[in-house]
Amino acid sequence: MSSENDDRWNEAMALLLRWQAAPEDARAREDILSFCSQSEEHRLAWESAKRLYRLTGMATGAPEHAEKLRRKRQLTRRGALAGIGAILVGGAALKGPETWRRWQADMVSQVATIDQQTLPDGSRLILGPDSAVQVRFTPTARSINLLDGMAMFDVLPDARPFEVRAGSFLARADQAASFEARQNNGSSLIGVSAGAVEVASGNSRADSRLADGDWIAEDAGQPKPQRGHRDPTQIALWRNRKLIADQNRIDAVVAEISRWHEGRVVIADWNLAASRVSGLYDLSDPLAALQAVVSPYGGRVRQITPWLTVLSSV
Repeated sequence: MSSENDDRWNEAMALLLRWQAAPEDARAREDILSFCSQSEEHRLAWESAKRLYRLTGMATGAPEHAEKLRRKRQLTRRGALAGIGAILVGGAALKGPETWRRWQADMVSQVATIDQQTLPDGSRLILGPDSAVQVRFTPTARSINLLDGMAMFDVLPDARPFEVRAGSFLARADQAASFEARQNNGSSLIGVSAGAVEVASGNSRADSRLADGDWIAEDAGQPKPQRGHRDPTQIALWRNRKLIADQNRIDAVVAEISRWHEGRVVIADWNLAASRVSGLYDLSDPLAALQAVVSPYGGRVRQITPWLTVLSSV
């Protein structure tokens, strides 16, 4: 799409968002008519914006018998519009964080790809899909910073401690151990498959000692880290293309599933994003997994293009 076409499309989307925010605004309607009358390209840009808007499940012109439902959903739709507007009108900015992350990283994996690396001390790193880490080994320390995504570590004994930073968690193994770290959309987790790991959190005064099968997690919706235990074979289950959610926020679950799917996945509903789900999801079919995540809340998955998938509750 040329820069000129981009400008027309962005202007059409801005007019559409303005009209939806105030459908009785006569001036907004006049501006839309004026925009469409400028050329056939302007009219097509307007139709394209409307078509995408309808595809996200928020079509205009609800019949009178649905007026009550429309009003009930008004806040949800406006939240969705803001989200879609940010994605579509400012779409180029979306690549900023990803580019910044990759510049910072020492190791980066591709979408739907699991990479295995041998670290300088002989320990093994299994890097999940679309993930990035920094590696800092010195004569006195072994440090990993998980910038984004997930990673599994098989740590060999060494005189130096082995430390992994994931969000506000700092996990430390002083002996041989196997554990995972995850960071998805502001939610972080440390889970131990074998051995012992000490975990400090910026949100907790006391350190936690995790052993086989123990995990600790935190997200923005919880005042303090949550702890639990599962079969050690279920730690880092993403290595087998499976994901277990245990009352996790939908936005964090979607962020993890999205690492197995080419293109952007957008949750166009803030209430849906903050809802919680539990379940076992098959990452080998990301779209089906996404539908399974949002279905308990009446959500829908719409693949607008191969590069954009929108989740919404309307």
